[in-house]
Amino acid sequence: MNRIALIAFASALAACGTLPNEVVPMRDGTLRAATYVSAATYCQQRGSTARVLGKAPAETGVLFLCEKN
Repeated sequence: MNRIALIAFASALAACGTLPNEVVPMRDGTLRAATYVSAATYCQQRGSTARVLGKAPAETGVLFLCEKN
């Protein structure tokens, strides 16, 4: 494999670090999901309701919290 192809392959792997439907905890205690539906589903599975706080940094999804019903 030549050097350029190897760099392109490594870059592609790095971009796939997290799944688009994965929920990620943020430093401030909020959660980030790719979509509103993902956030609602995540909280629903835990017996709570999603409260969307807004767009995530760099518009990479939504920030939200799970609140008990």
